[in-house]
Order: sequence, then structure tokens, then C-alpha cells
Amino acid sequence: MRFVCLTLGLLCFAVGVNAQNSYQENKVIDALKEQNIRSGRAASPSLNAFKLQDDSNLQLDGLVDENVWNNIHTATLFTQRSPNDGAPATQRTEANILYTNSHVYVGIKAYDTAPDSIIAPLFRRDGTETSDWVTVGFDSYNDKRTAFIFAVNPRGVQRDFMIINDTNEDDTWDAVWEAKAQVTDYGWSAEMKIPLSQLRFNSKAEEQQWGVNFQRSIARSGEDMFWRPTSKNASGLVSNFGELNGIRQLSEPRRLEVMPFVSADFTRIPNQKTSDPYLQRNDFSGTMGADIKYGITSDLTLSTTINPDFGQVEADPAVINLTANENFYSERRPFFLEGRDIFQFGQSKTFIRYNSPTPFYSRRIGRSPQGSPGRAGVNSE
Repeated sequence: MRFVCLTLGLLCFAVGVNAQNSYQENKVIDALKEQNIRSGRAASPSLNAFKLQDDSNLQLDGLVDENVWNNIHTATLFTQRSPNDGAPATQRTEANILYTNSHVYVGIKAYDTAPDSIIAPLFRRDGTETSDWVTVGFDSYNDKRTAFIFAVNPRGVQRDFMIINDTNEDDTWDAVWEAKAQVTDYGWSAEMKIPLSQLRFNSKAEEQQWGVNFQRSIARSGEDMFWRPTSKNASGLVSNFGELNGIRQLSEPRRLEVMPFVSADFTRIPNQKTSDPYLQRNDFSGTMGADIKYGITSDLTLSTTINPDFGQVEADPAVINLTANENFYSERRPFFLEGRDIFQFGQSKTFIRYNSPTPFYSRRIGRSPQGSPGRAGVNSE
């Protein structure tokens, strides 16, 4: 009996050692693959996503410290795009992907040898202020042309946009997703929770084949780095994504989004004598409306709007205008921006300047134009 117990113990130990060695060997193999990618001797790198049956134990706090993040396939060995194109990144970054039947989770650890030098301002969503960032991009169509980009800074500020035609950015695209970030003693980390309804993919496929890439930006040094090396001399962005494997048996997500709004106005007029019988001292009025999106299929989305109001989309940034020109605010109403990429063609001056069509919106900020018809070349009021 003692001999049998000893034999079983040795067998269990051997299995444990072999499993650990296999894990270490896979890490070495992944490292060699990454090095071959940098030298141009291998195909695109790949990352395996891990499926969660239950995400109740996964807390979205930005710390990436749950056990489920451990011992799964990790994207490491980032490569600089700037300032030293093609050189290894100066700081270590680790990225993992989990998924359920309804969400994709992204965990990123951004190691930093000087955590007190991390630049992490707090500003409005989709802002472009100087900051450190971590970014993930999904080519869920796997068409090498279109990608959905999600980014977060160390203070949890979110930014999202689409890449169209491999290089063109459409920053008017806004998704519904969550993100948290924390500055730690080793640097900072971030967690993202992205509903599958915000992505577009072929739900009929048994196993998904997506493109993916990770980016990290360090503001103090101007360093931009990518997991899948993306040189400044590369002809595209999405076409240079790595591969995301392991996503299986996804059902068609229910894509229904309703954005209602209700607003009220109250005008109080001082007491004054007037012959207008309809003039009231207290004038109360209101309005309401909604934007509705419904995914009919994975490739067809119905967009409708009722009484769209720009003022209910987002607050206008405060500006001081001391010129004679009116302020210009770009179109932000989702209904009028849906499918804007369809019109991205040609080389007009508008496209060269803005890299995308500029919808006309007649909203006026400031005094309306004054004047009356007069002789040619003569301005009159």
C-alpha cells in the first residue's frame, strides 16, 4: 500500500510539473513568435480569448486582480511605433480578453517604472487632452477594413471611434460600454466591459475569427506602442491587426437601444402693459423625443428618430467668442450620423481637411445675421 501511495504521489507531482513546464513552454513559444513578427519572419500573432460561464465574480473595478485573469493567454511584448519605430517598448504591457454570451471583457496592466509620472487628467468623454491611454480594437467583421476602437485613460475617461477603410477614423461613433481604471504601485490598470450588441459579427459561424490589436500611449515620453507591430511606413491599420481566436457559439445579440429625452422651458416676463391678450407673464413649455435603434440582422440596423434635439445629446463645451463670427458645433445627433462612412469617397477639400463628410446643421449660436438688401458691395443694417 505504501508503494502504491508513493507511486500515485510521484505521478501527481509529475503531472503537475509537466503542466507547469507546458505553460512555460507556451510562453516561450509565444515570445519567439512575437520576435519573429517584429523581424517579419512569421504570420500575424494570435491571442486566445477565454470564455466565462458566469461573470458574477468578475468585479469591474479596474484592478484586474480576479483569479480568472490568471494563467490565460496574454498579449505581451509590445513594439514602438514612435518615437523609435520598430523598437521594443520601454514599459511592459499585458492584455487579456474574456467573454460571455453577452459581453467581451478586456483587462490591461500597464506597468510603469515611474508611477508618480503617469499623466492622468480628468476631462470629458472623447476628449483629446494629453494623457496616458490603453486601447483595444476589434475587427469583428474580419474584413481587414473596419474596426471598433475602445480606449480608456488612468482616470477612467472613455474614448471610442470606428476605423473605416483601414485608416479613416470616425470619432462620431459612440458605443454603450463600461470601463474602470486604477493607478497602482506597479503602474496602472484598466478593465473594459463591452456588450456584444455594440459589435458587428457573423453570429452563424461556430467559431469567430476576429482581428484584434492593443495600443498603449505614454504621454510624458511620447511613446506609442502596439501589440501587433504597426510601423509608421505601414499602408494600413486594421489590415495589420493580430488574430483573436477561441470565441465560439455566440448567439445573435438583441440590439435594441432607446434614448428618450424630455426637456422643459420656463419664461417669466416682467409686468408690463400690453395689448396682446395671449401674452402670459409665466410661459411654460416642453418637448420630448427619442432615438431608437433596432438590429434586424447582424448586417442590417433600423434607425429611427422622433423630434431629435441636439441639446439632449451632450452639453456644449464652454467657449468665449470675442470675434464677429459665430461658433461652429459639429453635428452630434446619432440619427444623422448613422452610416456617414458611406459617403467617404473622393478627394474634395472638405474630405482632405476633415477626413470625413461634414453634415450641414443649421443650429445657430449667437446673434442671428442682421441687415437688409442693398446695393452690390454695400453692407447695410
